Amino acid sequence: MAIRFLSEEKVSQIRDRSSILEVVSDHVALKKTGKNYKGLCPFHSEKTPSFMVNEEKQIFHCFGCGEGGDVFTFLMKVGHFSFPEAVEELAKRYGVKLPSPELSVTQKKEMGKREVLFQINRIASEYFHDLLTKRREGEEGRRYLSQRGINQEIMVEHRLGYSTDRWDGLVQHLQEKKVSLELAWEMGLIFPKKREGWYDAFRGRILFPIFDLHQRIVGFGGRVIREGQPKYLNSPESSIYHKGEVLYGLQVARRYATEKDCVIIVEGYFDLLTLHQYGLKHSVATLGTALTTQHIRTLKRYTKNLITLFDADQAGVQATLRSLPLFLEEEVAGKMIALPKGEDPDGFLRKGNVEEFGKRAKRAIPLIDFFFERLMKTYDVKSVEGKVNVAKEGVALLNRIPDKIRKDFYAKALAERLDVKEAFLYEMLRSSRKEPSKTGEDLRKSSMERPFLKSEEMVIRLMIHHPEMIPALSKEDVVKEFESPILQKLAEALEDLYLRKGKLDLPEALANFGEDLKGRLCEFAFQESGLEGDQEKILQDCIQKIREKRLKKERGELLKRIKEAERQQEEKGLIPLLKERQELAKREKGLQKESLRKG
Repeated sequence: MAIRFLSEEKVSQIRDRSSILEVVSDHVALKKTGKNYKGLCPFHSEKTPSFMVNEEKQIFHCFGCGEGGDVFTFLMKVGHFSFPEAVEELAKRYGVKLPSPELSVTQKKEMGKREVLFQINRIASEYFHDLLTKRREGEEGRRYLSQRGINQEIMVEHRLGYSTDRWDGLVQHLQEKKVSLELAWEMGLIFPKKREGWYDAFRGRILFPIFDLHQRIVGFGGRVIREGQPKYLNSPESSIYHKGEVLYGLQVARRYATEKDCVIIVEGYFDLLTLHQYGLKHSVATLGTALTTQHIRTLKRYTKNLITLFDADQAGVQATLRSLPLFLEEEVAGKMIALPKGEDPDGFLRKGNVEEFGKRAKRAIPLIDFFFERLMKTYDVKSVEGKVNVAKEGVALLNRIPDKIRKDFYAKALAERLDVKEAFLYEMLRSSRKEPSKTGEDLRKSSMERPFLKSEEMVIRLMIHHPEMIPALSKEDVVKEFESPILQKLAEALEDLYLRKGKLDLPEALANFGEDLKGRLCEFAFQESGLEGDQEKILQDCIQKIREKRLKKERGELLKRIKEAERQQEEKGLIPLLKERQELAKREKGLQKESLRKG
């Protein structure tokens, strides 16, 4: 994407027109809580929602990991955008016209590549989709999809495509669109010939465009229609496509997943399309890889009820078992839908078993129960050695569960299956347990949990929630008496911004403040309790306490110096210290009088 030279006014216009609630809701399932909206943080793993959005202030903050900012910050973090990319994305979304970019060749090459890659995929997708839905050459593809039970609505909703047997159909189309063929090669759409020229990678196939959460196409999957190998051809990993992070169909499924409070995870393109065809649109598919931690974290934003639905063969069983530790570590009680032996989701539904599928979905088996059952069948539990093997493998899995209560319940269930005392398993757990290392979140929390003076915190919160009080605070000149350097720096920045602009715009403040202040500003912006009533009196009480604390500290330090001078018998140095003490006493008396007058 090309860099545009944007004025502060243009950025502010985009920020004012954008809705942080709408943007965040594309990625996080939010529930209204008072003035705010709450959900699971997309930037770290958590089981209790601590991620907050305030629509009025147009900011977000996570009280778990400390991330916070405005709509630009959120988009940059969640979508791995640069600031110019976030600006352009929001300008497009909210209809703000941007000035034409003026870039050097080098800048275009460096900053525009990602956008060009997305554009190439979009052009290719339009070509494939047009062939399938409008062109005579697409008849074979339409007939194949009809035989697989896929209707027109699903074709359009998932923007399915078709490629003919021609060797250069897409190549010619890209040339007509003046697309860089080298970049199209990088995306796996075409390949160079041995001597000269290019040829299409996807030929005679149904095409499945793969979308990210911003509705951008990051890659393709292609299923051969006639005989040929490989049966499925997929785009390679690239700077915009990471299979371990993307789920097929999520751009459609995320709304239904939130509504149903459940998501079904399958393995193949057609499994996913068939589920959607039969109204089970709260379904997603992995893309030729095993389920990953990132997949689960992405889905947890919408629901914590995750159900796997893999083929009922040995490979499907192994895929199910591999996913269990990931669910446990992410504190998600995953389940599985068991199909009859030899069945796959696509075939089972197309045989007319929709009602039976619904029953099996309601009876979805907890993954850990499935794991225990497999262990009991794998080993001879009538023998001591068999029981020991089951116990060892079971305990190894239980140790991956971070929640102690959940771990205890599962240990009890395993003990009952083995017909052994729970104490036996607990002893195994204790002997194999290692001291858990602190996570990045723990370290961040511990570094942020430095106690501040309540009065100083209250002044900051008054400045944020009632900025009209900043001029009165400025006259008092109390900020320089703050004990906390970080709060003093934050107060000075807020004061400076207000006095320069005549107002305090939090998103603008976040855009101008350093990283050390952003998190604190967001944190205090979500804390309104305790500010009710007479704000002027609250402010004066805080100023009084700050000054009392300051004088008390000065008095303590002065007394130490006086005692040291007396101990050293330095009469010459003692006299100015005693005068200083008299001055301090006058200041204390004056502060008391001022307090009585205002009180």
